Amino acid sequence: MLGPVDHDEMPGIVAGAAAFAFPSTKEGFGLAAMEALAAGVPVVVRDLPVLREVFGDTVSYGHDPASLAAALRAAIKEPLPATAGRELAAAHTWEAAARRHLEFYASLKP
Repeated sequence: MLGPVDHDEMPGIVAGAAAFAFPSTKEGFGLAAMEALAAGVPVVVRDLPVLREVFGDTVSYGHDPASLAAALRAAIKEPLPATAGRELAAAHTWEAAARRHLEFYASLKP
């Protein structure tokens, strides 16, 4: 356990990982996992509908400790191509998120 990590040190730590585990049981997006994809790191997430919607086939999935561990071993041994994950991450900018929110809010006007 690293404990608190300085913000400026985090990108190097993530980029140096053999794989990134994101076993969250309740998640709305998965920003930390998206950051790992942007760094070209193989990612394993819990098999939740929202994470399948966000990440599609750019990550590996597990539903319990054993399957998450197996997916991590596989991600390290034979990682998925990093290109798709980096492209997905690049598409999720703050500007794009703001634009989608504004479009949604505009659609609610009578």
